[in-house]
Amino acid sequence: ISFAGGLPNRELFPVEALKEATCKVFDFHGRDVLQYAGSEGHAGLREYISARYRQKANLDVSVDDILITNGSQQGLDLLGKVLLNDGDAVVIEEPGYLGAIQAFSLYRSRFLPVPVFREGMDPGLLSTVLSGNRPKLIYTVPNFQNPSGISYSEQNRREVANVLEGTATLLIEDDPYGDLRFEGRRKTSFNELLPRNTVLLGSFSKSLVPGLRLGWIVAPPPLMQKLITAK
Repeated sequence: ISFAGGLPNRELFPVEALKEATCKVFDFHGRDVLQYAGSEGHAGLREYISARYRQKANLDVSVDDILITNGSQQGLDLLGKVLLNDGDAVVIEEPGYLGAIQAFSLYRSRFLPVPVFREGMDPGLLSTVLSGNRPKLIYTVPNFQNPSGISYSEQNRREVANVLEGTATLLIEDDPYGDLRFEGRRKTSFNELLPRNTVLLGSFSKSLVPGLRLGWIVAPPPLMQKLITAK
């Protein structure tokens, strides 16, 4: 088993179900499915994702706040394109996800690493980093973090949220692995703790198949309009 990347087990890919679903789409929509569509993404898929957040996380996410992306990696690129200028500070986890570091590096951001430990991100060091800087973004993977594998505890999430409360720093909650939980209960989203400061990134790459490149961003309306324009 290669630990170089978050590669799903190909033996678990639902090939027959995807073949059946694909045929249904062509039978129902025909040539329309091959045409250009709105930048926001397919309305039915966005409605499904909205309902999924209500069912799984008890989050009230409006369909209008969801933007479909070419995997969550495009979401990172769009956020960097819209929000980051040369030299802007970005708080990242240490160790952190290489893909996010590469995406934000394109916009020549200045990284401020904060260590993660068993319970999550160090809130004391995060507070120190924020007091001496004005970071535009803080990037987190709070569920089964890449590459450490840890999940932020409920207490740690609240401590991190308390540190960010009242600041202009936007927290990115990237959650590609949340649906792969084998035991325990789903933990509170930062979107619930910091609704005005949180952007959610989601993906079907780990829970379905990565080859479809289906991801999404959940962002508040003022930011969403800029993301749609950038896309």
